[in-house]
Formats: sequence, C-alpha cells, structure tokens
Amino acid sequence: MSAFEWAAVGLILFGMVIPFWLMTAFAVINYDQNRRRATKQDKRQSFVHEYVELSTKMNEMLSSGKDIIAGPALVAYLRELKKYPEYKDMSILFLESISITGDGRFDDIARNELKSTEVYLLGLNDD
Repeated sequence: MSAFEWAAVGLILFGMVIPFWLMTAFAVINYDQNRRRATKQDKRQSFVHEYVELSTKMNEMLSSGKDIIAGPALVAYLRELKKYPEYKDMSILFLESISITGDGRFDDIARNELKSTEVYLLGLNDD
C-alpha cells in the first residue's frame, strides 16, 4: 500500500468510524442514565401520592364521626406509616392526635401498634 492509501485508511478510520462508535457509545450511556433518572423520579412521585392517599384515608376513617372504628384497618394503616420515614414529622403529629379508647382485643393491638409506630418514627435520624 502506498502512503496515499494509508492516509486514506487513517482518515476514514480516525475521522469517521471511531468517532461514530464513540458517539454511539456516549448516546447509549446518556440514554441509560436519563432512563434511570426518570424511573427514580416516577417512583418518588408515586411514593408521595401513596403517602397522601394513606394519610387521607386514615383521616377519613378517624374523623368519620363513628364511635366504632375498624381496628384491623387502623392497625394496617399504622404499620404502613413506617414505610414513609421522609414524612415522619407529619406522621408523628398525626399519631399524637389519635386516642384509642376501649378494651377490646383490636383496641389493645391498635394501642400497641400506635406506640410502636411512634417509637419507630421518633428513633429515625434526620437525613
């Protein structure tokens, strides 16, 4: 091969082929990072909506004006609050407003769960 042919091969290789594959690799990496970021934001937004829905349902159940509240539902809601440590300050304020009166089995379980949830949330570090 002559010097001209080597120069032509070098220009094609270093001027077109390698930059094309580098741009392709960078585009794939950038796409993957953007997809992960979008997925994380979608999960975070869903997380916020789940907490709002949980707190709304708890508030509706507790302020319904009924003397009898479904004990198992209250226990399930209290256990769910542990999944949202980011909102512990609001959850603790909400838990402090709940008073459980009664001497039934579910009342005892709900009282214990209320206390354990409050202790759990108070024990979390602020991040």
